Amino acid sequence: MEVDLTELAARLTAMIRARSGNPHARVSGLEPLPGHAGVSYRFIYEQDERHGAERAVPLVLRLAPPGVPATGPNDVARQARIMAALSASDPPSGVAVPPILWFDDDPRWLGEPFFVAGFVAGEKPALGERRFAADEMRRCGDAAVATAAALHRLDWHAYRAAFGEPVELRSELDRLARLLDRPTLDSRLIARAPALRERLGAMMPGEARIGCVHGDFQWSNCLFRDGRLAALIDWELAQVGAVLIDLGWLALFSDRESWATDDLVPAWCPSPDELVEGYTLATGEKVDARAMRWFRAFAGYRFGVITAFNLMLHRRGKRPDPMWETFALSGPRLFERGLELLG
Repeated sequence: MEVDLTELAARLTAMIRARSGNPHARVSGLEPLPGHAGVSYRFIYEQDERHGAERAVPLVLRLAPPGVPATGPNDVARQARIMAALSASDPPSGVAVPPILWFDDDPRWLGEPFFVAGFVAGEKPALGERRFAADEMRRCGDAAVATAAALHRLDWHAYRAAFGEPVELRSELDRLARLLDRPTLDSRLIARAPALRERLGAMMPGEARIGCVHGDFQWSNCLFRDGRLAALIDWELAQVGAVLIDLGWLALFSDRESWATDDLVPAWCPSPDELVEGYTLATGEKVDARAMRWFRAFAGYRFGVITAFNLMLHRRGKRPDPMWETFALSGPRLFERGLELLG
């Protein structure tokens, strides 16, 4: 969908002037950011010298996708509340997120709900601009696991207002099944999905530790700088739920046997077993091997369903993004690998 950047910049300027109290604020260099999870732009916030020591600050604008309800993954104001809560935590949460400046559910400002965050400089090991070296990737792996452990250690009750009520695993399975129940999906891609869903339902872990969960904890959502995790981004799928959802998800994006291509699995990334070992050291809690296999299989099922659904939206012209054609090459393998993990 074509966006009039001149009009958007004008509306963004008006919003910032009203919300910041700076009548001389200006917006320049507004340009779309690459990505597959939302509508994002980078721009320069030019302050009047009387309203800030820095006169030109890089910021990021995220808008809810146009024409769809701003709920679930499209609720950008909810994402902003989560990041704001994590960054304002006292004592510090230990989870690095972009600083949130402004957000609103009200579409009167920019036509859709939005948030504006500080631009965080960093590089992604997957879908980034370069290949990380082995030693660099090892440090990044340690930093990612440490961040996951810090997130999962938080008292989720204290973040309930931002994250929402706990989500049960059975509810997650049912929600994904509803996404699959569409005749417009590619039937070849999801052929093994029903068998995996049945197996997951029959082998569901009895007791899963509950906590704050990012929901999309993978290498392309981790911005690293100098071997540390500078920011964990894209909180669309965050929830209070089983914390091993995150570890299983990161393991999926570190398991070459799950993929037909290597776009999402960085070179030299830790193996799933190494991630579990690092997480155990970071949390001081042993991860049950059988439960971990289940969550890895669940991650494959979950991303397979998400891929099939987004591929359908792309092919029908509702949300064009040709990258889903590439991800879909791994669709059948994701479900098959899940069945293998569950034996």
